[in-house]
Amino acid sequence: MTTAETPDHGLSNLQAELARKVLSLAQNGHWGKDEHVSEIRLANTLGTSRTPVRRVLSALEERGLFIKVPNVGFRYCGLPQDELDIIRHMPRSEPERIFDAIMMARAKGEIRSDVSETELAEYFSTSRGMIRRVLMRFSNEGLAERRSGHGWRFAETLDNREAINASYGFRIIIECGALRDPGFEVDLDQLKELRGQQTRLRDMPVAQISDTEWFEANANFHATVVSWAHNRFLSEAMERQNSLRRMTEVAEFTELSADRIRKAAGDHLTILKAIEAGDRETAAKILERHLSRSPYNSGQLD
Repeated sequence: MTTAETPDHGLSNLQAELARKVLSLAQNGHWGKDEHVSEIRLANTLGTSRTPVRRVLSALEERGLFIKVPNVGFRYCGLPQDELDIIRHMPRSEPERIFDAIMMARAKGEIRSDVSETELAEYFSTSRGMIRRVLMRFSNEGLAERRSGHGWRFAETLDNREAINASYGFRIIIECGALRDPGFEVDLDQLKELRGQQTRLRDMPVAQISDTEWFEANANFHATVVSWAHNRFLSEAMERQNSLRRMTEVAEFTELSADRIRKAAGDHLTILKAIEAGDRETAAKILERHLSRSPYNSGQLD
């Protein structure tokens, strides 16, 4: 199936990917209830054109998220009560499905670090073209590199206790150092967005949180806080750590308890509160305690 083809849910692969991004924006408080949704601004946010955005908004109108007002455009209706049902039935593109399947298989050691496109196509019952497209995404995210011919090598992962503990120790140096950096300057709009995202994770039923959503929300929190130091070397180091831990933590999400998830989100909110109050030293101390708990000792992955 190519990008232009239309799956059973009536959206192309591109539109299906955009639909999930729009839902994520809604969940993170991007719009207020009854707020007008600018197709142009949304298209710019998503890095696409107005045509697929309009199709996605129409599809999500059928699910109650938006309503089209004649001569006005779309307005945001808010998340309906059956939000969990919407999440479960949100369209997923074929590349997204294959990406997640490869991620999980690699994290569980079901596929080798060095593989060919043909091997993966046979293993996941899809075309080599689809595999190549998905592997390019792995490459763009620093999770795989292309070898000679049709071979690929997956990036190193944190697959043992020593590596994971060393990663947490390194992150304490990087992240707490970023908070104490003289050039640290918070972006209040980003802080507001982080607060909404973490509040949602803290308060919503765990059954409504997907493994990838959990990882992305936490990776985004730590990367954004580090970015406020405006030091590209710190940000590059944080990006590398997020890439290293992605496969392992997505795969092990099911082992986390509801209390651990709420505690992690609560810590993040407390850190944001201290940052907003201008107390970066307190924020750094809370963050250090937060990262000092080894996932193998506490059951926490963050």
